[in-house]
Amino acid sequence: MINFDVTILYQFGHFLLLLIILNFLLFKPVLRALDKRNSTLQGLTDGLEKAKADTVDLEKGYELAFVEKRKPIMGTRDSIIAGANKEAVHVIEKARNELAEELTKIKSGIEAEGKKVYDSLMGDVGKLSAEAAQKILRRSI
Repeated sequence: MINFDVTILYQFGHFLLLLIILNFLLFKPVLRALDKRNSTLQGLTDGLEKAKADTVDLEKGYELAFVEKRKPIMGTRDSIIAGANKEAVHVIEKARNELAEELTKIKSGIEAEGKKVYDSLMGDVGKLSAEAAQKILRRSI
């Protein structure tokens, strides 16, 4: 059973005195250190958020600058490709025309050669016919 006497009052007094001393020597410095740490962390977090925002802005600026610097290069490239395509078409047309002319010359040469062969064979038809008839009949005609 609990006895309520004067020692309880002494113990209560000592407890209050210890609480006051610990409040000044331990609790307040620890709470100040925790507040200082929280404020430092908050400052670092704010700095990190600002750095992230700056990074995003710099990235957007870089992309815009990249696109702007790339436009003249792409325009030049496109004009060079268009000129090369025109030149290629011109060369192909020139080659096609030259081939057509050469094909016409070859056809006319073949026709002339065929005409010569035909004329020479027509000149020899009588002679060849007589020789063929002699061989078939086995006597001279």
